[in-house]
Amino acid sequence: MVARVSIITAVAALSIVPPAAAHHSFAIFDQSKVAYLTGTVKQFELVNPHAWLHLMIANDKGQSAEWQFEGGSTAQLAALGWTPQSFKAGDTVQIGFRPMKDGSRGGQIMSVKTASGQKLCSNRGCGDGSGSVLQPF
Repeated sequence: MVARVSIITAVAALSIVPPAAAHHSFAIFDQSKVAYLTGTVKQFELVNPHAWLHLMIANDKGQSAEWQFEGGSTAQLAALGWTPQSFKAGDTVQIGFRPMKDGSRGGQIMSVKTASGQKLCSNRGCGDGSGSVLQPF
């Protein structure tokens, strides 16, 4: 009987505790600058908890390497006009991003401009003073 009361008490206590909002820090990105590169889309993943854009970017010697850019949540990006078809493999795009502090190939997406000139901004604005900043859902 005591064990049953303890279990019921524990379940009741857990049911009133608000869920923790687990989220990683954006401290890995240099928030003081926005860099721009042009590359070819390898893959676009509009998935939770964050979207990913994989680009092949050539260096000044013409050697291409994969770069990985992290975006906002699918709900936030969808509210800004992003769709799973926004970027297709082989598309040429210009990305504006906050670079990795450790210098690795990638960063936080701020904006992506397609070859046709369409510009999609992140949920944190475009990084150049334009675009709407959305609050987390």
